[in-house]
Amino acid sequence: MPAMDPWLIAFVFAVVLVAGTAQTVTGFGFALVAVPFFIIVLEPQEVVVLTALVALANAAIVTRGAWEHVPRRTVGFMVAGSLLGMPVGLVVLLFAPDEALRITVAVLAIVLAAALVAGVSFGQRGRPGEVAAGAVSGVLTTSTGMNGPPIVLYLADQRLAPNAFRGALSSYFMTANVLSLTTLTLAGVLSWTPVLLAVTALPALIPATLLGHAMLSRLRQDVFRYLVLAMLIATGLVGIATTLARTIA
Repeated sequence: MPAMDPWLIAFVFAVVLVAGTAQTVTGFGFALVAVPFFIIVLEPQEVVVLTALVALANAAIVTRGAWEHVPRRTVGFMVAGSLLGMPVGLVVLLFAPDEALRITVAVLAIVLAAALVAGVSFGQRGRPGEVAAGAVSGVLTTSTGMNGPPIVLYLADQRLAPNAFRGALSSYFMTANVLSLTTLTLAGVLSWTPVLLAVTALPALIPATLLGHAMLSRLRQDVFRYLVLAMLIATGLVGIATTLARTIA
């Protein structure tokens, strides 16, 4: 069992606190916020495992309060689609060069944040759209850990009631992360470092939830959302610069 660097533990705890707060306020964004930070200090495989573990716990907390509002058939078809995409993402994670994955994560953070700001439509509705959104999300789940944007973009176009929207997101993320962790375990990707970091960071979800609910009543959700997305773009740019500097060195 590896010894943990106190500064790494503190960094991961702080990232989970910020990402959990964003998730509580907006209903999405945990992985999108956390992964670009994690990828700066951890290996890509560790990032995917760590993100799945903490995001699973965070989604479980949200789902408890929204279970009765979950559109189960919609979520079921999206989960089915994710099962199709996860093996593809796993192949990318296992065989793509680490530095290429780091650059991909940074670029994806910027592109997906911009898509969310612009309100891009997923472009497909009904069962085919649900399966397609889930499949894209599945690829991202096991390759980068950032599985949220395809689901958010699809559900935002469905004009769901707020409770149904949050319930669909949280229940999908919870189920997808269970499937992702199962896939990663069977593939031998699971390791002690991300598991221990997840355990030490889980307590951050408590203040993140409380802070998020407090901000819901004091800060307009659209303003907070734009602040989070601006941070994502900045983080993506830093990630690209850091990776390029590491490659050149």
